[in-house]
Amino acid sequence: MHTRWSAGIHDFTAVGWVGMGIAFTCYVAIAVVLCVTVVDDLTDAQARIVAGLTVIAVTATWASAAHAYTGALGAYQPMLSSSTVVAVILMLRGRSALAWTTILIRVVIGLVLGPLTGSGLWFNAVLPRASLTILFVATCAAVLLAPQIAEMRALGIRRRDANSGTDRTAGVGLADRGDRIRRIDARVRPLLTKVAEGGDLTVGDVAYARLTEARLRDGIRGRGLDVPRIRDAVWAARARGASVTLLDDGGLVDLSAERSSAVIESVADVVDAELADLSLGDVVVRIAPAGRDPVATVTIVSQTSRRRVEFGVDGFVLRTVRT
Repeated sequence: MHTRWSAGIHDFTAVGWVGMGIAFTCYVAIAVVLCVTVVDDLTDAQARIVAGLTVIAVTATWASAAHAYTGALGAYQPMLSSSTVVAVILMLRGRSALAWTTILIRVVIGLVLGPLTGSGLWFNAVLPRASLTILFVATCAAVLLAPQIAEMRALGIRRRDANSGTDRTAGVGLADRGDRIRRIDARVRPLLTKVAEGGDLTVGDVAYARLTEARLRDGIRGRGLDVPRIRDAVWAARARGASVTLLDDGGLVDLSAERSSAVIESVADVVDAELADLSLGDVVVRIAPAGRDPVATVTIVSQTSRRRVEFGVDGFVLRTVRT
């Protein structure tokens, strides 16, 4: 039995080196998982892997300290403190419940193996006051700042996708841009040709130009809503005198292609129905910012009523609010 009360690297036995090596390898693996998913949300499987590796690392660290029985835990403290850092990151990645489950398991491991280390301060290593303070602060921050964190992650995803430069993204972008140019050309060219040839502009030509200008704005401000069914319904409603605004604030960027299509299809159904006979009134169709609930809304203000239709991420109507 060792009687020394200070421990450093020179106190590690072969078994101690193996244990600490296992802990270090676990934390490296955790860092890799967290870094490769720094923008994307952690999947359930990835979060469980991080939690499981943390438990293995803590167990290996306490086991090494117990085997060494040096009476001091200073050399093992960095590995134990690293588990607190991982827990904080899990909380800020929206996994507070899993983080606290990992912390409780860590405490149980410390309570079992701590007395076997020969240290009189083992309980302070199991429940360090500074670490507990950090964990409670991180929990409060994760709860209170969850919407802001989700929006920042969504912004990061959008920026990454915009700068990815992959052939698929570039091909889709070029095809979409080409389609928009062709549609604009088909609507604008006849009017510009008439002007260039010195023809007289009629009231109908002016109205057509205004409708075309509004559609161009839709392609910029409401890009996600620029689909045939919505375009046609909006054009007809504006021609009858209704005011229609399309806004896309990027809320579909976090959704899969299937869910995004379901939301747009449901919005198009409501827009079709609401604009079918509308001639006086205001309609605002909006895709909310990423992370918001509801993900999309259609607000209708007519002479007789005012209501807002809200959509969930699955494409179904959540509720209709009348004001």
